[in-house]
Amino acid sequence: MNSVNGPTSPQLAKIASRILAGSFLFEDLDPELLEQLSSQATVRRFEDGQLLFEKGSPADGLYAVEAGKVRISSVSETGKEIVLNVLAPGAVFGEIALLDGEPRTASARAVGPTRTLFISRDDFFEIFDREAPLRRHITALLCRRLRWVSDLLEDANFLDLTARLIKRILWLAERHGGPDPEGIRIALPLSQQELGLMLGVTREAVNKKLRELEKQGMITRRDGRLIIKDSDGLKQLLADAIKN
Repeated sequence: MNSVNGPTSPQLAKIASRILAGSFLFEDLDPELLEQLSSQATVRRFEDGQLLFEKGSPADGLYAVEAGKVRISSVSETGKEIVLNVLAPGAVFGEIALLDGEPRTASARAVGPTRTLFISRDDFFEIFDREAPLRRHITALLCRRLRWVSDLLEDANFLDLTARLIKRILWLAERHGGPDPEGIRIALPLSQQELGLMLGVTREAVNKKLRELEKQGMITRRDGRLIIKDSDGLKQLLADAIKN
């Protein structure tokens, strides 16, 4: 890993401020607080497949993806991996261990050459301890994160694979979707293996379900990207699955 440390340049602080302002963690945060946080950012670079941190490792700080992708995953005692998320540029992560000081709850690994911004735990808490608006903001964030985890548990227990896959596709479209002549194009490139790891199933199982959705005219695949052709149709399939 090649890490760039030392005083934050004005250009880096500007990049950090833009990324933090667009993240779910710091959106709508007071610009002055954003500026304080951004001034503490440094750059860390990772090669494809390199660990940023491992589950159980000490909390060192907060990360934000500037370029590349980061896979957040957990591995069971038997070696089975489940991907909790694949993060694109603009995503901020590592906040759980940052806040409670306990070991990391999951592992983070670079997918392709990746560049992140990093704010150390000490620098973050120097601002956190003196700024009540930041503390209130983070409290609200943690409540949203708990709701997200609760939804994941419900999905795993109550929905079949087709419904879970549709829900994940719609979720990806909401966060990474853009206009396309055929519908909505998910800009984040995801392999079938990565989708399978997200859902806790094999690549083959995901491929089968994607082909079924393609035959129904709901989606298509082009240049390694998913394109939603019938968003309303997907939502109706999901609603029907939840009712049943």
